[in-house]
Parts: sequence; structure tokens; C-alpha cells
Amino acid sequence: MFVSHPLIKKNKLEIRDYQTEITKNCLEKNTLVVLPTGLGKTPIALLVTAERLNKLDGKILFLSPTKPLIEQHKKTFENMSELADLKVFTGVVKPEKREKEYKRARVVFATPQTIENDIKNRIIDLKDFILLIVDEAHHSIGNYAYTSIAQKYIKESKNPLILGLTASPGGKAKKIGEIKSNLFIEQVESRVEKDKEVKKYVKEKEVERIETELPEDYKTAKKLLERIFNKKVEYLFKIGALPTKRVSKKMLLDFQNFYSKKAKQSKRKELFFAVSKVAELIKLDYCLELLEMQGAKQLREYLKKLEKEKTKASQKLFFDSEFKIFNKKVSGLGGHPKLEKLMKIVSKELDKKVIIFTQYRVSVDEIVKKLKEVEGAKVGILIGQKSGLSQKEQVRIIRDFEEGFYNCLICTSIGEEGLDIKGVGTAVFYEPVPSEIRSIQRRGRVARLIKGKIYILITKGTRDEAYYWTAYHKEKKMKNFLVRETLNSW
Repeated sequence: MFVSHPLIKKNKLEIRDYQTEITKNCLEKNTLVVLPTGLGKTPIALLVTAERLNKLDGKILFLSPTKPLIEQHKKTFENMSELADLKVFTGVVKPEKREKEYKRARVVFATPQTIENDIKNRIIDLKDFILLIVDEAHHSIGNYAYTSIAQKYIKESKNPLILGLTASPGGKAKKIGEIKSNLFIEQVESRVEKDKEVKKYVKEKEVERIETELPEDYKTAKKLLERIFNKKVEYLFKIGALPTKRVSKKMLLDFQNFYSKKAKQSKRKELFFAVSKVAELIKLDYCLELLEMQGAKQLREYLKKLEKEKTKASQKLFFDSEFKIFNKKVSGLGGHPKLEKLMKIVSKELDKKVIIFTQYRVSVDEIVKKLKEVEGAKVGILIGQKSGLSQKEQVRIIRDFEEGFYNCLICTSIGEEGLDIKGVGTAVFYEPVPSEIRSIQRRGRVARLIKGKIYILITKGTRDEAYYWTAYHKEKKMKNFLVRETLNSW
């Protein structure tokens, strides 16, 4: 059975009861829709769009964080709807041209930064927009552009309605509350993979943890680095600059921000000293993370970069006699054992498309180099604009991967979010991530159309294990909270 609607193409959009039910509710109130990846958030957005445009005179604004995502959503609307005048807007198009095109467009697909700037410069008028769709709505926190756009939209639109879409709003009630507040959400529509009405549409995903052991020379270098780190923590604790000896990366970053603000305000030398000392710890913590989770080559590159820095924190580290010993030790380390495990996985899975996620840009080149040794591997790279890949190039690489020019795609975080990359049968996490949102997004790239397999590489006795379980518990908490939120909305 297919959807029958004057603005939806015949025999194009399959009827799913849960989508119909969610759409009906979304037309009544501002709604946050939380659905696992692959269960049709974009079709719901299309159904709500079609119904609004069928009953009201106006325009639709569809926001998504990146150009590849924007292009993807426009393509879906074009393939499934009878709607005309669908336009993509990004900062690449000149402002004066955008102003003319906004007046002609019926459905505007845009990045939030573009719309935020055009609101400020009075290039776009929101009064005639009858629906605001916010894709990847979990970004609607802090100063992200979604927040200011939603405020302006609610204020200016003659007939406002907001639809937020996400697979993962986060594991904390406070964050979900902030998203709801910033998007003026009145109800939450959430479904999970085990729910009776969606279960039959979920493709099976097998998850396998692949554990590795750090080599002995790595362990020796790790112990040396931990000793240097702990000595510096002990010193800062003794002088009262840290409240505890048990510190996390987040705590160090928070204290660095705190002391930086205080130092700028008071100009006191001891506060600038604290800033520098905490910065040393942050750099050491990053060294430890690279050593444990990524490998010696990545760490060596980072150490070379540090040595060239002119900051007191970096210079102090290289004057430290123990750190010099550590640096020398690192120069003789071989590759991380994860690389060999990855080669075996890729060799075994090349009958399907393989996507590999790594958190670190520095690891991409190392992985590419290693995978070139795998017979039959045609490797593509999907990285962000800051790393040197334009949005146009990102779109091309995704298309080439879908069409089989590549059978193996290595991605940084740019590949995690929302992208519908067809036919991916295998995903590999080169490292776990502590964010439940990112973990869910990564898993969502696989088994959208076919049964899939996910491998997670974990180095025993390192923060790989800690990050894996952190994300696991956060996700569990998120799902329990969303069940309550959905029940409260009914």
C-alpha cells in the first residue's frame, strides 16, 4: 500500500501506520520526532509538508546542518512529491540572488547558518512560512543557529508550525528539555526499534566487539606518560588549583576556561600560571588518548606539532626530563594493533560496502595507507571542510561510494550524521565514542536497506572501554526518558 495524496507521487511512498499516526499528531502541535535511523523521519517531514501546503497558502523551510544532507533531503522530496520550486540555499550563492530565489521558492532547503545570516541581513522574510522543519534537532542547544531561527520564526510567521527530527536527542533530561524549549516543542513522538509497530521495518544489525591488547612497549610508554600526568595533577592539587586528584578531560577544559576568564579580568600572575599548567595536562591527556586509541604515528605527528608551538605549556613539557624520555620511547614504537584487526575485517567484508569511522583526522591517512594493502579495497575519504574537502566534493564522494567507485569509505564525524548512504552492509568503529548521540548516528549508517554488521575496535585496559560503556549507559537512559516523554504527550 502506498500513500494517496494530491502532492505525493503515486506508488512512491509506502504507507506505514506509525508514520501516519506521527504525521497526524505533528500537524496539531510543534513536535519533536525521535526515530531510529532508517525508519523514515524524512517521509514524515514530507507528509507534514504536503498536508500543510495542501490546506494552507505558504512556504516551507527545511533546515539541515550540512550541504550533503540538504541535497539529500531535496532529492527525496523531488523523487516522492509533486511539489515544484524546491530550492537549495547555502552561503555559496550570492546574497542578492538568494533574496530573489527566496520569493520564488515553495520549499526552501538550507543550512541554518545561511538562514541565520539572511535573517540578520533582512534577505529572508519568515512571515509566509507555514512550517519549519529542523533536521538533526539535537543541535538546538546553546548558540547554535537553530535556536535563533526558531525564535524569529515563531515571532514572525503568520501560521507557525515546527517539526524537529532526530535519531538521538541525548541522554540527559536537561538537554532534551533545552531542545524542547529552544524549538517551542509541545509534544514528543518517539519510537524505538523494539516497538511492535516499527519492528518489522528494522533491518537486523549484528554488533561485534573486537578486542586488542596494547603491545608491551606501548604499555611501558603509557605508564611513563601516566606518571608525568599524575605528578602534575598532584602539584596542582597541592597548591589548590584543582579540587581533586581524579580529573577528567571535561574537568580540565572547564578549569582552563574558568582560570582564563579570571586571569583576563584580574591580570593576576598566579591565575595565568594555573591556565598554563592546566593546558599542560590537557596536552598530556590528548597524548595518552592518541597512544591508547590511535597509534604511535598519530602521536608522533602531534608531538612534532607541540614542539613547534610557542606557548609556555608546550615549551615546559619539552623541558621536562621525563617527557623527553617518553618522547624518545614513542619514536621507536610500531603501529597500533587495531590496524591489523581492521585489515582482516575489511578483507572479510568486501563483498559489501564498508564504512569506517574514526574520530581523528590524523588517523585517516594511516588507515588509508594500511587498507591499500588489502586486495580489492577501493578506498574513499569523507572528511569535513576544515580538513580540506568542500561540500561539493563531499556530495561527489558519497555518490561515488553509492555507485561502487569506492567499496570502502573512511569517515570522520562528517559521515556520522543523517546521511542516507545506500547499500552499506558493514560499519567499523575504529574507536568507541563516549557520546550516545554519535554512537547512535554511526550505527545508523548501516543496515538501512540490507542486513548489516557493526564492528567496534576496543583496546583492553584503555579509555576505549570507558568510552564504550559511557555511550551504552547514556543511550539506555535516553531511551527510558523518551518513553516517559512520549507517554506524557498522549
